[in-house]
Amino acid sequence: MITAVHIEDEPRNVELLKELVQQHCRDINLVGNAQNVPDAVQLIKNLRPQLLYLDIELNKGNSFELLEQLKEERNSFHVVFITAFNEYATKAFRHNAIDYLLKPISITELKEATERAVDRIKKSAANDTIFEVLRELKNNNAGQKIGLPVSDGVVFVHTDEIIKCEARGSYSIVYMHNKKNITCAKTLKELEDLLISQNFVRVHNSWIINTRYLKKYYRGKNSYIEMEDGSTVTISLRKKGDLLSFLKDFE
Repeated sequence: MITAVHIEDEPRNVELLKELVQQHCRDINLVGNAQNVPDAVQLIKNLRPQLLYLDIELNKGNSFELLEQLKEERNSFHVVFITAFNEYATKAFRHNAIDYLLKPISITELKEATERAVDRIKKSAANDTIFEVLRELKNNNAGQKIGLPVSDGVVFVHTDEIIKCEARGSYSIVYMHNKKNITCAKTLKELEDLLISQNFVRVHNSWIINTRYLKKYYRGKNSYIEMEDGSTVTISLRKKGDLLSFLKDFE
């Protein structure tokens, strides 16, 4: 069963969707609902659902504000918007929504949107299984490869060929030694968890570097580093200590 929550501020609409899902979307288990942004953030972080049915206009904000507050978790769930306002459609799809349903809800459209969501979630779960296997291999020193989810599948790369990784919202850019950049559908935090080698250091909220390719460290209030490919990366004050603990010869 796919776990889902419904974010909606009208109780009658909550009950209506619950009935429709129970009758027509047998793969879905609705495990909770919330009526405003603060409650929704807590609900999603606590329950970690795979699918969100989101009304757009909520008490104390809207669903776009909700998604902004869930950037770290954004890659862990899929979204179907349900609203009475069609003017939000373009913005909804910018948030990678699976579908955008107008009220009153069409049973056919709800079923189709949910089926698409279930299909994507199952494919994502298959990719996650691959990642877990690779992580175990790495922990057992049996391999030095990781899988990076991309738009058309999974790319497997040697970690020692990664120069650095850059955060781009719910995605990341992985810069390779062969100068081929990979747009990866994982957050920087998720990549940090995969790159467990001691060579990788998080030096900024937006950057992870492979110290194998570190060329020079520049001291000072606005300290930064230069990589062997000629690029530079800013070091945040909060992360500076992590780098200096690795580079014990500095300061």
